[in-house]
Amino acid sequence: MGRIYPSRLGWRRMRENDIIVRSGSRFLVRSSNWIGDAVMNTPALTALKSRFPKARVSVLALPRVAPVFTAHPAVDEVLVLDTQGGGLALRHRAAQVRRLREGRFDLALVFPNSFDAAFLTWLARIPRRVGYATDCRRLFLTTPVAVPENRGRVHEIYYYLALVDTLARRAGGPEGGVGTPALSLAVPGPGQVRADRILQEIREGSTGPLIGFNPGAAYGPAKCWPAERFAALGGELLERYPGARILVLGTRNELAVAAEICRPLGGRCCNLAGRTSLGEVMGVIARLDLLVTNDSGLMHVGAALGKPLVAIFGSTNPLTTGPWSERGTVIRHALPCSPCLKRTCPEDFSCMLGIGAEEVFQACVDRLEGG
Repeated sequence: MGRIYPSRLGWRRMRENDIIVRSGSRFLVRSSNWIGDAVMNTPALTALKSRFPKARVSVLALPRVAPVFTAHPAVDEVLVLDTQGGGLALRHRAAQVRRLREGRFDLALVFPNSFDAAFLTWLARIPRRVGYATDCRRLFLTTPVAVPENRGRVHEIYYYLALVDTLARRAGGPEGGVGTPALSLAVPGPGQVRADRILQEIREGSTGPLIGFNPGAAYGPAKCWPAERFAALGGELLERYPGARILVLGTRNELAVAAEICRPLGGRCCNLAGRTSLGEVMGVIARLDLLVTNDSGLMHVGAALGKPLVAIFGSTNPLTTGPWSERGTVIRHALPCSPCLKRTCPEDFSCMLGIGAEEVFQACVDRLEGG
């Protein structure tokens, strides 16, 4: 085996296959930065623990995605990345590096493709750093991995699983053999308690289904079905299910669109946009009978929690980022320009405008009534 030794550029890799994992090795996993991507990290974490059961796994995550990992059975601890000063202020960066050095990690597995994610693990002097060779960061990885040739043709969860496969192969451990990949998500206890309090008030006197609408998407408006279509859908659902309640979910960014949806639906529609943390909205989704959603982080939360859902796709590709669930229905009108993967539509937005409320309503009925 080749030796690892320090240089002025950090810890240098002597050979690509000299990763040694011992009992009690400490792994640091830098998670993805967005909720949906973080949820799609979870099968890889399960695989990592399966292949290295005696390793201690810590996840380094941004505050906005940390609740995804707090109750994951493969995760021993969650370290929240300090984002004060934009995460780039020198003293905050120094504190982050110092904390990671104190952790004495043996290996870092870097899921995000960003330069900064790999650079931080290099600054922390973690001896082994495994990640994809993207964004000019090869110098900061001891094991730079080529992006899989099938990326864009298979679901994104396999992108993260392939990194774990590479680590297992280079460490001489077992590859594959963990069965069909499955998302793993559990609601943090405090989030569920708060969610139940919110729902108790909303459901008082109601015996019908609890339906969630998620009209937002952080990526951009090209992924968003129009608010008036959500409102029309809500009207049809409330007419068919007299005891139903509709909850509109989202962040403060969705306050206006949520209000637009709720306005014509009256008291049986509740605007929760901006009123819940991620842990709390996870708890709300866990109690839903149905989630109607754009391609978004909360779509993946619903899939991971096993909820029946209807996902509406426009600019993005359900083959790669669709709900990884047997209880999900995808509605998409394929056009010559789709999937364009753009944040805003440069054409006439017909991929979304062509999807009518009646089509989505029928998919909702099928899910609610066991189809």
